[in-house]
Amino acid sequence: MNTQKIYDKITSTIIEMLEQHKKEGFKKSWYNVSGDAIFAHNKHTNHFYRGINQLLLQYLRDKYEYSHNGWLTFNQLSELGGKIKKGSKAAIVVYKSHLYIDANTGENITRYIMQLKKNEQSIEHIDYQKRGYMKGYNVFNISQIDNLPDEYYKIEELEKLTEFERNEKAEFIIKCTGANIEYKAGNSAYFQPSKDLIKLPLRKQFKSDANFYSVVFHELGHWTGHKKRLNRNMSGKFGSKEYAFEELIAELNNAYINAFLGYENTITNNVAYIDSWLSIMKNDTKFVVSAASQAQTASDYIFEFAEARQLEFV
Repeated sequence: MNTQKIYDKITSTIIEMLEQHKKEGFKKSWYNVSGDAIFAHNKHTNHFYRGINQLLLQYLRDKYEYSHNGWLTFNQLSELGGKIKKGSKAAIVVYKSHLYIDANTGENITRYIMQLKKNEQSIEHIDYQKRGYMKGYNVFNISQIDNLPDEYYKIEELEKLTEFERNEKAEFIIKCTGANIEYKAGNSAYFQPSKDLIKLPLRKQFKSDANFYSVVFHELGHWTGHKKRLNRNMSGKFGSKEYAFEELIAELNNAYINAFLGYENTITNNVAYIDSWLSIMKNDTKFVVSAASQAQTASDYIFEFAEARQLEFV
């Protein structure tokens, strides 16, 4: 499958998810935090998928009501003696790779460059261009596979933190960022890049702790984009593609961190945002892939502050 077909397939799946969210009355969650592992992972290597792969696999898990959140490649399940159930469809997992192109002749010299690197030889004398592209491979959910060893069907009991423990961990993460947060009675929550300041309503105005942390981590998502940090384009005006892109990054960052904490975070019910994302995705198939990648970078950035202070992750 070529790069464009991969982008098309990913985007059509996310469009389906958002349109279904609207049809169901805005009840769909980004991540299901009940049963088995919260995050999609390779059951054989225990590698947790990142970026757009999490969104794709989480949606497919919910759509087909898989009880597991572990996945295997065809080669892995075959080596384990597994058999794919009749009628099962593979999910796609993607990653970025790149080609090396001779800047003078346009020839693909990737193999030559990789051989030099393998032999620890210099490539500084070569005039080349580096071109990125998307690659993908198929995976199957454990629920789609028969005859695997018994341990592969074991559903791990999720650690059930008390509300106090979840809140304590959330507060620790927020505090470790050192973000400047100002609370004031009102109905607005936003990040002000010119002052590097997050403004929030009073905490007592929020309906629940989960609702409060959802807003905080959304705004912290924007906070990571400041020029002093990840330096994203924060100049987009409401209604622009740039604005929609930044909002999607913040929304996905928020969803990821809340899932990590054990809060099930519903996809936004802001129709203007969703319709904007859908409109852009139908014309730009790279939009959601890029946003998910940058959201993963944003949440990694936030977690790094807590890790530096020895946060014990669940």
